[in-house]
Amino acid sequence: MIRPQWRRERDTVLTITVAVVACVALLVAALAVLVRQVSVSWQPVIVLAALAHQLLWAAPVAVILLAIVRRWRLLAAATLVLVLAIIGQAPLYRSSGHPAVGTPLNVLQANLRIGSAEPASLVRMVQDRHVDVLMSEELTPEERDRLVSAGLAALLPYRFDAALAGGGGGLAIWSRYPLSAEQNFAGFELGVLQARIQLSPTETATVLAVHLLPPYPYPPREWLAELKRLRPILAAAAANPAPVIVAGDFNATTDHPQFRALLGHGYSDAAEHTGAGYLASYPADRWFPPLIAIDHVLTSGASAESARTLDLPGSDHRALLVSLRL
Repeated sequence: MIRPQWRRERDTVLTITVAVVACVALLVAALAVLVRQVSVSWQPVIVLAALAHQLLWAAPVAVILLAIVRRWRLLAAATLVLVLAIIGQAPLYRSSGHPAVGTPLNVLQANLRIGSAEPASLVRMVQDRHVDVLMSEELTPEERDRLVSAGLAALLPYRFDAALAGGGGGLAIWSRYPLSAEQNFAGFELGVLQARIQLSPTETATVLAVHLLPPYPYPPREWLAELKRLRPILAAAAANPAPVIVAGDFNATTDHPQFRALLGHGYSDAAEHTGAGYLASYPADRWFPPLIAIDHVLTSGASAESARTLDLPGSDHRALLVSLRL
């Protein structure tokens, strides 16, 4: 039976439309694969890398559509891009650790949105989740006092803080265990703190709270300079025999090669180590869910058992809770 001319024309238009959509999806996915590997200071590339995890979903779309319209050469290219996307993202969903032994330690990372997070909610989170160490960014003196009044000091009585009024600076390390060797590193716009926690008479760990400048809307060279400046600090901390826990808002995702460069000297990202997946934490104050994973807990000499994000009312970030064994 011969199809009418209008049906043939309709099918042709539909096929061309599907092919065009597939090609656009292929280009988007290929670009996402590329920006994950390119370590440059050009802001558009850095921003695209931050969104690479989402953009890579265009790869399976391209494969399916190109298979439907039977564009075999393009399908081969799309399949290659899909394989590269899977290779890049699979470590986030595959645990790389072994059954952990040693001292347990629950770490909570929380950006407080310039002192806007609800103190009672954060204190309840610390209590309910049995948090041992809290690293908080964007801590104002007023928010610090509200947290103390809400009962945080009773749960985590030891504190090293550099609270700052206004702006996104202001950091603190709150601990269930005594703190010593406290250090506030110069040269960071938003701050990097370090301290030693005394877990027992014979066991210590080094903890760092980190908040790096974002590469957007600020000039990306400042973000790159802070990442570079942080590297020797992490290397020096890992050179000591005590375990190291680094928590903070890095304003970078695991899709940024500049961030992955930090994962030397025995450091691992807790979300990747546990296979917890892509733990998007920002922005958390919109009608849509968080898109990018810029809050991290890095460890050296410790094994992460679990990692998850938690709602933090009043903040534009989700909190990140990680259970460790030292």
